[in-house]
Amino acid sequence: MRFALLKIVIACCMLISLSAIGEPTPYAIDSSTPIISSDKKNIVVKEDSIEGFSVQQVILKLDQFKSASTVKSIDYKKRYWVSQLIANKLDYDNEFTIDAGAVGWAESEHFLVGNDGSIRALNPGGILTPKYNYVVDLSPFVSKPSDANSGSTTLRIPKNTTVHIVSRLTSHRFSAGRSFSLNIIDTRSFLEIRRYGLYLQGAMLGILFALVVFSWYSVYQYRDWTSFAYGVWLLSALCSGGTLRLHDSAPFWEFFVDTGSARFGTMPLATAWTFCFAYMQSCLYIIFARSFLDFKNYFPKFYHITTVFVIFAICHGLTFIFIEIDLPTKTFVLIYAIPLLVVLASIYVFAFKRLQQGLNIAKFFMFAMIPYFSFRAIFVLGIAGLPSPFAFFPDSGFGFFFRNNSVNQLLGLCSEALIMALAVISRTRWMQQELATSMKSQKDLVENQNRVLEATVAQRTQELEAQHKELTETHQLIVGSVNYASRLQRGQLPRQVRLENRFNSFDAIWEPRDTIGGDLWWVSSSQHSGPFVLAVADCTGHGVPGAMLSLLVSNSLERIYANDTSEDPDSALMSLDHYVRTGLNQDRPDSESDDGCDAAVLRIDKQNHRIDFAGAKIGLFQITKYGQIIRHSSSRISLGYQELISEQDRPVLKTIKYTEEDLFVIVTDGLTDQVGGTALIPVSFGYRRLEKLLVENCHLPVEEIANKIKISLRDWQDKQIRRDDVTAVIFRL
Repeated sequence: MRFALLKIVIACCMLISLSAIGEPTPYAIDSSTPIISSDKKNIVVKEDSIEGFSVQQVILKLDQFKSASTVKSIDYKKRYWVSQLIANKLDYDNEFTIDAGAVGWAESEHFLVGNDGSIRALNPGGILTPKYNYVVDLSPFVSKPSDANSGSTTLRIPKNTTVHIVSRLTSHRFSAGRSFSLNIIDTRSFLEIRRYGLYLQGAMLGILFALVVFSWYSVYQYRDWTSFAYGVWLLSALCSGGTLRLHDSAPFWEFFVDTGSARFGTMPLATAWTFCFAYMQSCLYIIFARSFLDFKNYFPKFYHITTVFVIFAICHGLTFIFIEIDLPTKTFVLIYAIPLLVVLASIYVFAFKRLQQGLNIAKFFMFAMIPYFSFRAIFVLGIAGLPSPFAFFPDSGFGFFFRNNSVNQLLGLCSEALIMALAVISRTRWMQQELATSMKSQKDLVENQNRVLEATVAQRTQELEAQHKELTETHQLIVGSVNYASRLQRGQLPRQVRLENRFNSFDAIWEPRDTIGGDLWWVSSSQHSGPFVLAVADCTGHGVPGAMLSLLVSNSLERIYANDTSEDPDSALMSLDHYVRTGLNQDRPDSESDDGCDAAVLRIDKQNHRIDFAGAKIGLFQITKYGQIIRHSSSRISLGYQELISEQDRPVLKTIKYTEEDLFVIVTDGLTDQVGGTALIPVSFGYRRLEKLLVENCHLPVEEIANKIKISLRDWQDKQIRRDDVTAVIFRL
């Protein structure tokens, strides 16, 4: 009873209110009305707070509603009530969708007010704008009407009937509603158009998908950065195209993924995806463009500017999604969109410059960029409030689709991707041609270099043959000279006449490291009676220098004992020191050499079985008939060098008694210092090994002892190189 009374009160109030504001004119829908239309003249509005009146209270205040034209600006912090009459003038009952989301309202509730004052809340239309149960029931993944409020509702209006609709509208914090004139959609006709819209969107997404497959095949085949950047951009363009809401505000992917009422950051998940992919697609396109045109090498300053813009775009997108800013969406989006247009326009200018520099494939890039930039510019102009060129298209046929911004954006993406695919193919062919040209140039260069090299080699061969001939002749001359010098040096050694009747047995080893050397052994002239002299010397160096020095030493010995052999060996060594020093001019401060020799001098008195011995770093081995070895050491000085021998370092004279069966051996350090052996680290032959060899073989003839020394030294040396001249004198008296 009370409810019926309330309805009567509301009906009376309605009549009073209508009479107060005048009889409103209903919006008539007939056969000439477009599929999507709106009442732009008869809408009345009442402002309300967010926590304002209920619908019953608002109905009682219909007299306070004002014309929509009196509201100068829409505040997202307020809630608005809109009242309108809709008359179905068609010849049949029809279903109509009241859509507030298409004109920018984030939330809406719609109520049907009857003539009897009854109020009935209309069911929301779900995520999809048209009557939800036609499409939603086909896919279990799509949000049901109770899950989210799309801002739309659907109701059946009988023919020749007028209905009264009251709507409660709320804006998004970023975007105030654009108009109080809500879209009125002929649901049945719209669903048919929606089918074609899905075809259109599916076809364009299919094109993008095919291009994605093509681009990633190119990435796998060529493995270069530009192909990779193109492939990533196409993938982001495919995702962006799938999240764009076309004329019916239904993103394609909602047929496969259920977002429900989930939120991401400050906005619904579905909206956040749309913005994420839109930002990503723009940034990746810039990265691809600068790689395609090689800005890093040709325009490094602009390259860094694009890097700064990409960072700015990422920050802008994150702010837009995650941070609540008290700033109108139009202003906030233009902060990003205007610099984006400037960067895109700059890319086009620099692409033209690259074309002038000789990059012919830049023209394909410029052609591909025209639709992309054009549709982006139209989108930005629409945000700025300027009319889009597509707004002049008829509200039927294909014009119905092109009037929608999202369709234009998707069309721009597809056009850009298709033409850019040709640009990428042209770039690949250009790279292959450049590679082929480079390879041909390198081949020609190599062939030319080969010809030059062959001519150079032939010329050089002739020069080398002439030089080889000259070197051969010089070598033969030097070898001949050295061989001749060797014969002279061997001829310098004592003849048999100086040995006869002086030694019981005598043998000597004289092996220069090279053909000639610095070692020598010397015996005084046989024309002198009485004691005779035996000397062994080891001169500095070997080869030609050593041989020349040995000649000086030999002549000096002849000079010392020219008249007789009475001079003691120690005195003879001092005389030899003087002759070598003065003979090489080493007694002068400006001398260029500092050479000398080691020597041992023996004056042998056979009648008294006595040997007077003095040595300078060359000693004497005596092996008695009992096998006892005695090593007569020498003084630790060398002869002939620039530094004078001090009085305390003078050679010491030693007198040695012997028997006829005693064996005497004198060796130079070329024998004892020779490295070899089987140890990991080569060691010298040494005196101990020599003494052991002499003791073990002292009973043999001197010739066999000499042969034993040669064999032992050769075996010890093995693969090691000969380090010095080797001389050994073995004799019995």
